[in-house]
Amino acid sequence: MTTAANPCYCVSIMLTDLKLSVRRVALSTVAAIQVGYQARAGIKEGSRGTHRLIQSKDFDSFHRLQPENLTHFSPDRNPEIYSVHRGDVLFQARGTTHFACLIEDDLENTLAAGSFYILRIRDKRLLPAYLDWWLNQPRAQAYFSAQAVGSGISFVSKKTLGDLEVEVPSLDIQEKITRINALLRNERILAERLSLLRSQLANAVCMKAVMDGNNKSDIRGI
Repeated sequence: MTTAANPCYCVSIMLTDLKLSVRRVALSTVAAIQVGYQARAGIKEGSRGTHRLIQSKDFDSFHRLQPENLTHFSPDRNPEIYSVHRGDVLFQARGTTHFACLIEDDLENTLAAGSFYILRIRDKRLLPAYLDWWLNQPRAQAYFSAQAVGSGISFVSKKTLGDLEVEVPSLDIQEKITRINALLRNERILAERLSLLRSQLANAVCMKAVMDGNNKSDIRGI
């Protein structure tokens, strides 16, 4: 990929070389921060549960939510304030990583676990997808790493998250950045799938060579 075609380079050009007017705000001034659901006596999983719970295990390697196998349970307190809706951004406060994930689908009766903060935009000049991108950038991640407490499984406090400085360009630039980010993410997903297919093919050829008595011509074809 040439420098000019690099999505990260394009974003850098938009934010620096064009010298755009960018607002700098504390996250708490543009988004409400709600701690996720914490059960009084632990989560009691059950197929007849009235709600579903998003936990750290429900994300893939690209930090995309995989809602197919969410835990079903019945909350022991009012679930409304912990409910997750389309356009919310989840931030993992407690864990080995502190990633953000934009909720892009309508989720019924779905709550976020206590290891997450639920971010809900309250400033129309900030796009949820842009906030998701910003929280996952090296600059924000370095801030979380420096401020988090604990080793291994560390914790980012609500105040620490709320104090994070967010640079907010115009809506037009935010939309361009999020489109570039989506393309970059899709490219990485396709690259991972291609790598997996190559690995599976290589393993299949090698296994066939073993079964056929070490057929060298097959191995040379990898």
